[in-house]
Amino acid sequence: MMLVYPQVASVDVSGPLEVFGLANFLTGQRLYQPITASVDGVPVPVAGGFLKLEPTCSCADLPDRIDTLLVAGGPGCFAASEDAALLAWLQRLEPRCARMGSVCTGSTVLLSSGVVEGRKIATHWLEAMRLQSEPGLATEVDRDAIFVQSGKFWTSAGMMAGVDLALALIERDQGRALALDIARFMVLVLRRDGGQSQFSSQLLAEATEDPQIRKVQSRIWEDPGGDLSLESLATVAGMSKRSLGRRFAAVTGTTLSQYIEDVRLNIARRLLEVSTQRMEMIAFKAGFGTTTSMRRAFARRLGVSPNQYRKNFGSAEQGPGRTPRIEDGLRMDLENLVNGKSAW
Repeated sequence: MMLVYPQVASVDVSGPLEVFGLANFLTGQRLYQPITASVDGVPVPVAGGFLKLEPTCSCADLPDRIDTLLVAGGPGCFAASEDAALLAWLQRLEPRCARMGSVCTGSTVLLSSGVVEGRKIATHWLEAMRLQSEPGLATEVDRDAIFVQSGKFWTSAGMMAGVDLALALIERDQGRALALDIARFMVLVLRRDGGQSQFSSQLLAEATEDPQIRKVQSRIWEDPGGDLSLESLATVAGMSKRSLGRRFAAVTGTTLSQYIEDVRLNIARRLLEVSTQRMEMIAFKAGFGTTTSMRRAFARRLGVSPNQYRKNFGSAEQGPGRTPRIEDGLRMDLENLVNGKSAW
């Protein structure tokens, strides 16, 4: 069953439930009984306001034993995580569930209820960023995993990862063959290459307000393949090497070497997405120097090769001669997204 609340993301609800429904459809057997429930059984508006979901029942009408209870995500998760009635129901239902979990930011509601304390969870990469700043969080958040199992708790990353989670549950229950059949029917792969880091923005902060650190960041962006040694960048900042290392980490929350690799990855990713340039040229422009260095960075940080990343996100319509700018197109309002204040 899927627990819903106002401003839930419709795909978080329908995506996983569709997978369970297809298990019944493709086998001709009633393997699962997908249902939705809200606290009071009243229809809830989805995020975006384009429809209302009419739950199958209220929480009070749920059976004594529940095979799987998932909490859907969406921008309404923040209000839901402060809803005393909803949280109380989660606490009461937890002992009755053989499995419990969440889709996307439904993890935030689970966290507020306390039922996953001490467990490892997955969530949307943006929500993982916000949770990292939460003081005293007693739950480990895996920023990269598509889904995580920790005991009886199953949690997924953002939105469509709920489908991955449902396929994994069916593979556990009914075997790999049926899970593969469902994936083929849905025109999906059963296992994605890499984690959700390949979908996230690796460079999450704009240039800092600190003028000396900003000079260093600008130099790295302007010449990612140039001399970016600590000595050279300290000269740019007008600081000692030791002072630069300390202040850069304090201001940005990351090390210089990590930031340099972040910049190079972002440039390479953008070139792979919007151009058909050769890998050697992309590695050079991004500052990696060689395709081997670029391939190692992609494998270590994103869990995929540059070729696989281009296959996932590249556009065949882009001409080979186009040199994209990093700032092309609309940009995500990351600050408000992380804080749950952006429009849906």
